[in-house]
Amino acid sequence: MHRSLLTLLLISMTLLLPACSAIRLGYGNADSLARWWIDQYLDLSPEQDALARERLPRLMVWHRKTQLPDYAAVLAQARSLAIGKPSAADGLALTDAIIRRVRRLADQAIPDAADLLLTLTPAQTERMAARMSDKNISFAKEARLAEGEAGQRKARFKRLLERAEYWYGGFSDGQEAAIRQLIDARPSGAQFWYEERLRRQSELLDLARKVQAEKPSRERVIALLRDYADRFDIPSEPSRRAMALALRQESSELAAAIQALTTPAQREHARTKFDDLIREIGELAQEA
Repeated sequence: MHRSLLTLLLISMTLLLPACSAIRLGYGNADSLARWWIDQYLDLSPEQDALARERLPRLMVWHRKTQLPDYAAVLAQARSLAIGKPSAADGLALTDAIIRRVRRLADQAIPDAADLLLTLTPAQTERMAARMSDKNISFAKEARLAEGEAGQRKARFKRLLERAEYWYGGFSDGQEAAIRQLIDARPSGAQFWYEERLRRQSELLDLARKVQAEKPSRERVIALLRDYADRFDIPSEPSRRAMALALRQESSELAAAIQALTTPAQREHARTKFDDLIREIGELAQEA
């Protein structure tokens, strides 16, 4: 994927790693990790690698100075939901807060992404397509797409239980059974989001091929990338947009229902986790 999306996703995921030491290690090496990740998809030329070595550290400096302090506020918002009595609307508000910050990072990275995109060769674009295809096979297997809704719900239960246990600690058999019932009562959405994954990939590959065929100006490529980023998380086609928003609402309702199953001791466990994360993010921001 082009550098803006690679970098914004990598940094955002790094900030949500489930361990303070992992956050410090990951954030401190995010530019190197991003460059390695890009190279896996594109097999960068020496000139492209030099461009990445120049621009990625610069993006990280900007992010640490201007964005990182704000992440503690988002974590505090998440902590309130984890230990309180959140509604689905609260969950959607948190999702929107995260998306706004990711888009801010994307907007900052897009001019550098345009410079890289202008240098891509057709062979690199096809390598990117092949790499995406390989990753899609792994994604489909993990989501158990071939097993229909029943298999997809089982995969969702496993994924959500692992996340919940990290934040809240172990769950009792009764709690696990209740979570399974909550998941079984809802559509998994896995097939839809897989199709959205394919849409984003297809649009990105089309964009890369368009740039190679038409050789537009840098300003035009920046505009194309901004348009792509605007519809990255939510499709523009009305019926699919409605479905995406409905599934996002359903996920927030499920999260609130799972949180309502937790005990005071589990919520205290979550408070400690978030307090540690907020402290670590604050220390990273001060190091700027």
